This record gives sequence, structure tokens and C-alpha cells, in this order.
Amino acid sequence: MSQQDIPVPSTIQQLVAMPEDDWSGKADPKERKRLQDRINQRICRQRKKAEYWQRGYALQTPRTTANAVVVPYEPLSEDNFPWPHFGSHRAICSSQPKFLDISSFTACEPDSEWTEQFILYFSTWLCGEYFRGSPRIETLPSLVQFNTTRALVANAKTLGLTKRLMSRQARSHFASMGVETTLIDSLPPSLQPTIFQLTIPHHPWIDLLPVPELRDNILRRSADSYDAAQLCRDMRGFQQVAGGRGGVAVWGQSWDPHGWEISPEFAQKWPWVVQGCQSLLESTNYWRSTRGEPPLRVWHDTSLIHDGPSRIEDLVEQE
Repeated sequence: MSQQDIPVPSTIQQLVAMPEDDWSGKADPKERKRLQDRINQRICRQRKKAEYWQRGYALQTPRTTANAVVVPYEPLSEDNFPWPHFGSHRAICSSQPKFLDISSFTACEPDSEWTEQFILYFSTWLCGEYFRGSPRIETLPSLVQFNTTRALVANAKTLGLTKRLMSRQARSHFASMGVETTLIDSLPPSLQPTIFQLTIPHHPWIDLLPVPELRDNILRRSADSYDAAQLCRDMRGFQQVAGGRGGVAVWGQSWDPHGWEISPEFAQKWPWVVQGCQSLLESTNYWRSTRGEPPLRVWHDTSLIHDGPSRIEDLVEQE
């Protein structure tokens, strides 16, 4: 895979100027000035947010693990903040690089200062890599893991969940107490609870998944028949497979199921989780087609549904 083949995470696309901000081809000086001012204001807000974190909080260095990504950075300033309007994009080096351990970034503390800080610094690093034109292949799994977990954090915030409401012993408020219809109606359709969510006590992490059929598959399963923590980790891209990692990738808005993609390795390990998720299969095959990869097929054999296919090749349509 060449550098050109590496997909740019939506994180970067959301941080830089939007397509509607492009002033190229605009003849009206007032219109050009208005667009430039809007971009500069957005940059200024990002700078102030970064400076706030630098003044008030020092990022604690998580333990170094095999999943750690070395993210060298120095105090942000106008000279080195990774935006195209802020001068050259030289590599930021440090004699004592700090580690942002992607495995420590979870959706369990969606409202915490640490989570906000992690997203800020990791996004800043991504922007720097992107604008320097140096996204490395070995960092791609971590970028996918970051984007997927960041999507879960965003959905947790949409649902109004906090660190306390996401604690290990927490139970989804959908099933634990009455939920007003107006609140449910205000949610994106993909995050609105199903009958199973309203009637079966469960941990709220399941509510973060924007595929109703997938949520119901998990809720139908006896909680003691599978390892929920392992399922969550595998979804976030920490499933160890030959030649890389399996899991789920998110290429669009966090709540939009059409931006979610499952890997063949994940479908092989967790066939009952994805069973019947037609929209997820369609979105997966769409994103695979953009990379020139063959589509995943629907398996109808009962043994495959319950036990999982023995080979990845059984999941991929042969040309």
C-alpha cells in the first residue's frame, strides 16, 4: 500500500477548512474576505482551546504498551500549530517524546478532561502528519482505532452519558427508568432505542452502536455467554489478526451507520453479532469497493452463523 492509498480519517477532514470555505475562484473581494475570516476564527478557537489545556492540565504519560503510539510534540504556538496558515510544517521533535497510548482511550469517560485532552492532542498530531504529507503505514491501525473510539465518545455525548453513567456497574437509563418520548425523538434514528433496549437491563456501551440490529443481537445473547469487554475491544480495533488488526472502522459521522465498516476478521470471530445486519453489510461493502476490495458475502449456513466460518475466504466473494 502506498502513501496515496492510506485513507485520511474523518478526524482530519473535520478539523481543517470545510469545502464551503474554499475561496478559490471567488471574484468578489468581500466574499473572499468573509470566508477567510471564518477560517481564521475557527483556527483561533482551536488555538485557544489548545492553550487552555496547556495552562491548566499536564497530560499524564500512560504506561508504554505494544499499542502505544509515539506522539512527539512541544508546547503549541502560532509557529508550530499544525494548520496550513501557520507557517512551515517542520517535524516536531522531542528528546523525551510522550506517549499517547491508544488502548487507554475509551468511551468510558466521555465528559472527562482527560478524554478531551487526548482527542485534542491526537487530532493535532494527525493534522501535523497530514499537512506534512507523511502519514506512515504503521500508524494506520492506530488512526482507525482512534476514529472508532472517538465516534463512540461522540455518541455517548449525544446520549447525555457521563463518566458516572458509563461506570463498570452502570445500567442503561433506557431500561432502568422511563424515558420521555420527546427525548427519544430528539436522537438520531440510528441511536433511538429498540424494544430490547427498553426492556432488557444492559450496560450503556451497547447504546453507543448506531446499528439497531447489531444492538439487538448483543442484547438477545445471555450476558454470561460471551466476554463483553473483549467484544468492545475487538470492535475498537484491538483484535489481533494475522497481518494487522480486525475490528470496526468509522469513516463518517459517528451516528451514521453508513459510515461504519466491519473487517472480515471481526465477522469471522463474532458472526452472531453481525447476523442480519444488512445495512452494516451494505456499508461495509461500499467502503471495501472504494479500495478495490471484493465484497463480503452474506452466509446462510446455520453452522456459520452460530460457530463462525473457519476461514476468512469463506466470507469474501471470489471473483
